[in-house]
Amino acid sequence: MSTPESLVADVVAPHVLGLSIAGVPLEIVTNDADVWTALGLYYAPWVAGVSAPAARVRLVQGGLDARGRFTDLVRRDGKRVKEAVQDLPGGRLVLKRATGVVMGLWPGQAFAVGDLRANLNQAINLVNACYAKLVLGRGHVLLHAAAVSRDGRAVVLAGPPGAGKSSAALHLVDAGLRFVSNDRVLARVNGGRVEALGYPKQPRVNPGTLLGHPRLSELLKPEERARLEAMDPAARWDLEAKRDVDLDRIYGSGTVDLTAEMRALVLLRWSRDGRGLQVDRLTPPSALERLEVFRKDLGAFDLDRVPGGLPTVAEMAGYQALVAAVPVFEVTGRVDFRALVGVTGALLAG
Repeated sequence: MSTPESLVADVVAPHVLGLSIAGVPLEIVTNDADVWTALGLYYAPWVAGVSAPAARVRLVQGGLDARGRFTDLVRRDGKRVKEAVQDLPGGRLVLKRATGVVMGLWPGQAFAVGDLRANLNQAINLVNACYAKLVLGRGHVLLHAAAVSRDGRAVVLAGPPGAGKSSAALHLVDAGLRFVSNDRVLARVNGGRVEALGYPKQPRVNPGTLLGHPRLSELLKPEERARLEAMDPAARWDLEAKRDVDLDRIYGSGTVDLTAEMRALVLLRWSRDGRGLQVDRLTPPSALERLEVFRKDLGAFDLDRVPGGLPTVAEMAGYQALVAAVPVFEVTGRVDFRALVGVTGALLAG
């Protein structure tokens, strides 16, 4: 039976890119100059010489005949299946159903094979999963959340799908805060402090989100802006047509800073048809009752767990330590990004 490593062992990949992300050294190798150039631009703030990478990612522009039986990973929300997996000796294959990209994972190594020029975001996600896995090995837990910071202190924003985490983070960047992460935050209690690390990933937002930000709305073409302004607000909120936003280019170098001290976790439980705005501090037990709002795992990209499984004992201990170490607040009522700017500023003032 094949191993993941054997499937790409003969592929020549002469283009090398070293990264140092929050102190985690990674090496990317690829057979395609266009993929190498695109990733170099995307990861520009973290490009570095790496002599001893903690993980190596091989990216192959081409095809792979991945045989054997793949098992679909059924999503809890009932949405279309995105991935299927096949476990092999020493590792795992992951098949992206929509694009046909095949990924392989084994300790310290990973690969992706397919049309990566057209699906560069999947290569980026694989690189980031390798980074996150190494950080999780240090004792961090993964949060499904965005984060912003000021003077090295961060507020982490979690919420159910559609809560507006990305929009909230961008409004806070407009207000002068730094951007830590868009959708994933790694956190660890360490000596009385809580370290928060972001993902090196540009926020992917919908056109409606861009429309609500003066500087970001300039990314919209005039005809697109007019069409969005004419849409029903509810339909505009639910519109799915995401695109990357390079915040350093728009707001200036240094807008993105992946490392901060976490000072608060805010759960956005508001709604578009709510009334007023209420902010309540939760006790640690109450925060843990809402764990599914902010807990995340790497799914198929974590070889140490069964995809879709429950949190491990170690993970639960990490989340318990987290909510005991930082205040957790729940925001209810009507979606109000301007008011959230004030709330966040107050949380970072101490």
